[in-house]
Amino acid sequence: MNNFKSTLMLALITSFVGLLVAIFAFLPVPFNALVGLLAAGLVVWYFRKLEERGQKILFIVFVVIYFLFFTVLITSVRYGMGLI
Repeated sequence: MNNFKSTLMLALITSFVGLLVAIFAFLPVPFNALVGLLAAGLVVWYFRKLEERGQKILFIVFVVIYFLFFTVLITSVRYGMGLI
């Protein structure tokens, strides 16, 4: 049960950090700094919980995958709304 809980927490945190980093790319200057600090704070908080190097590497890989997914999604929505 503990392994399922840690896997679910990894999926939740990585998707949220990936979303924050994707939002960071689209926000204007004063607001993207706040979102970046929030994302960095979450990464530092979660990295302290991770014990193995493999888990940390997996965390970064999933954040990059979610970042790319959410960036394409946000860009598609903005294009559809005529904002680009």
